[in-house]
Amino acid sequence: MGMTATKLSEKGRGRLITLASLKEGTTDSFDGTKISYRSFGQGDPPIICCNGLGVSTFFWTYLEKHFRFSRQVVTWDYRGHGKSELKKNTKHYNITALVQDCLAVLDELKVKKGVFIGHSLGTQVIFELYRLHPERVAALVPCFGTYGNVMNTFYNSRLSRYAFNIAYFLGTTFPKQSNILSTFLLQNPLSFWMGGLLKMMDTGMMTKADSDRYIKHILSVDPLYFTMLLKSAQDHTAEEILQTIKVPSLIIAGELDQFTPVWLSKKMHRLIPKSELFVVKKATHAGLVEQHDAINLRIEKFLDDSLGRARRHAG
Repeated sequence: MGMTATKLSEKGRGRLITLASLKEGTTDSFDGTKISYRSFGQGDPPIICCNGLGVSTFFWTYLEKHFRFSRQVVTWDYRGHGKSELKKNTKHYNITALVQDCLAVLDELKVKKGVFIGHSLGTQVIFELYRLHPERVAALVPCFGTYGNVMNTFYNSRLSRYAFNIAYFLGTTFPKQSNILSTFLLQNPLSFWMGGLLKMMDTGMMTKADSDRYIKHILSVDPLYFTMLLKSAQDHTAEEILQTIKVPSLIIAGELDQFTPVWLSKKMHRLIPKSELFVVKKATHAGLVEQHDAINLRIEKFLDDSLGRARRHAG
């Protein structure tokens, strides 16, 4: 376990702006796995960012910069991602373990309650965290994700679940060979443009640098673990708890999202009481980095309105 804390300063508009302490390090999760985290800024309740599958904390860079003067932002890596450790215990390759990892980070930082923002798989993680520990949740912001059974609606096709079953068999039976194939597909010179052609991203809105960071990271994730965690996301659903959610919720969807089609977000909006829905025009599944300014401003408005209203009612 370790932590570093530093004071940062930045010049802005002719004056020196002193930023809050940066805290980063690792903490031990329930099974001893070391989980990497970073906390930056101040403001209550803090924003807790939960990543997508195969994605590290770099997807939250724009959000962290936007809120750095007004709120505490906590980013962390799932086990087997980024700087977090992965133990060879496959029974913990699931969403429940990720929730426990998140709680370990919160306890390390002494965060009792937070605003949970989840991207893609992170949507399922924050819903499961709410199911298990609703007292830790001040608000929910599911982004470009679904409540469960993720491969049932991938590319809006009923065939996706069957294709996944084949991929799961190959990935768990021949992990090394599957990794070689994935490397070939993702690291070829045309991968960026293929991603645009397949509508995985908007190459006019997302930089190639952001795309390259994602590809480099996803290839660093253990292929067996990746496959089993995706299987956990396919088997998991939180649909039955959506109507019981009592905290302010903002659902963010991409109009052109092929991984989690926009109709899923509209369904969540109908099921979650008093929730808000923000559909980002022309955004794909990578909307967090494609149109980060619009998304950050909408989250800011949501937090100011909903949490301010909750404080007034509490007073």
